[in-house]
Amino acid sequence: FAVGDATRPGLVTDAIGQGRTTAETVHSLMMEYDIVPELRQVIPYERIRSAYYESGEPLAEFEPRHEADRCMSCGLCRDCGMCEVTCYYDAISRVEGENGVFAYEVNDQLCIGCGFCAGTCPTGVWEMEENI
Repeated sequence: FAVGDATRPGLVTDAIGQGRTTAETVHSLMMEYDIVPELRQVIPYERIRSAYYESGEPLAEFEPRHEADRCMSCGLCRDCGMCEVTCYYDAISRVEGENGVFAYEVNDQLCIGCGFCAGTCPTGVWEMEENI
């Protein structure tokens, strides 16, 4: 197995990520089991950052459509694109489906786990977890 600068010049964080992946692979080979990717978890409400949003005055009369437009910190992607712009390695890409449905997907081969996407996201969609 070759990792880090042995494969191509890069950052220390690249080498660390490649080393972790290689260690998992070697461990699975020696223990004779298949690597099963972890399921993505739902973001707990407490982790959603609301500091990016103004708190407005309550409306005189309840207007459901207006209230729905104001709600922006409910843990759903607002399609601001900040995660994609922030990712130096282009590991995040916006994929558009039918009827305007979209998703931001991560290429695990390019992601170095720096956490910039999670730090930039105003709604807390991206969650970084230690996986060493």
